[in-house]
Amino acid sequence: RLTSSKGVFGETNQSELAAFVSYALAFPDNFLALVDTYDVMKSGVPNFCAVALALSDMGYKAKGIRLDSGDLAYLSCEARKFFHTVEKEFQVPGFGKTGITASNDLNEETLDALNKQGHEVDSFGIGTNLVTCFAQPALGCVFKLVEINNQPRIKLSEDISK
Repeated sequence: RLTSSKGVFGETNQSELAAFVSYALAFPDNFLALVDTYDVMKSGVPNFCAVALALSDMGYKAKGIRLDSGDLAYLSCEARKFFHTVEKEFQVPGFGKTGITASNDLNEETLDALNKQGHEVDSFGIGTNLVTCFAQPALGCVFKLVEINNQPRIKLSEDISK
């Protein structure tokens, strides 16, 4: 089913695809994938779509994607275009309307900037700025420790700042 005349599926990160498959198998009614682990448009969104199409074949509908880093306005617009392409290529009515959620320390200023830029985000995950105050700020960081078969692993990102 992943063969497309336009080649919308290129080379994606296979471990990310495996993780999405495992998640979808565990929660077929609530598959919402975080797609910015490696590369949103080259891997995350195509891998999400592959799994979402398989879920569709089994009678389930994926909830959507979550963007948690990068240019949220741009990435949401590009993801929406990708969803519309998949809808046409694979003839899955409504796939173009697949949900897009954005998070990443969102606040009023970020939401205002997104609205001014134009975006395709359907829902926003607001946490840190909702539950913390300026007098007692949260520590914004990410810590990942991974080991496979007693062998340490490290995640590499194309984002030079990471």
